[in-house]
Amino acid sequence: MDDDAYLIRLAKTELREGYNTGNVDRILSLFSDGLGDLSTGCASFWGPEAKAVLRHRLKRMFALNRANFAVTIISIRVAGDWAFDWGWHSLTLTPRKGGRARKVRTRYLEIWVKEADGKWRIAIFLDNIDLPPQMPPREVLLMMRPKRRRLKSRAAVRARK
Repeated sequence: MDDDAYLIRLAKTELREGYNTGNVDRILSLFSDGLGDLSTGCASFWGPEAKAVLRHRLKRMFALNRANFAVTIISIRVAGDWAFDWGWHSLTLTPRKGGRARKVRTRYLEIWVKEADGKWRIAIFLDNIDLPPQMPPREVLLMMRPKRRRLKSRAAVRARK
């Protein structure tokens, strides 16, 4: 495994532990100051405003809930000082005052940047709700089917001769 991909995997572990311990600063340390946050169900924010809004949302969430965060990385691709990471995040929130836990699973794409201090941080975060797998519509499957070559009958071949 490439050293940079390993460092991003390590950072994802920090992100998980930040959520699981409710440590807002630990989580935010993994995001660039120029963050573009395109979280599902929320308005998009950019730069210092994005981190301030993320801090506010995390503080409120941890005040009301205990979190259990799991990460499934599908792939990490490194291209110089930029990297792309995608997979699934699973967040289970259990109300501190009691009640039923709520689980949300999202598909995510993170664009990472290697900053001047040599650390990888998330520059752009994008996610959406994960849906159950499904087959493409029948019409699409039919369009994708390889075209069959029509075989000529022996009689047609003899007639041509």
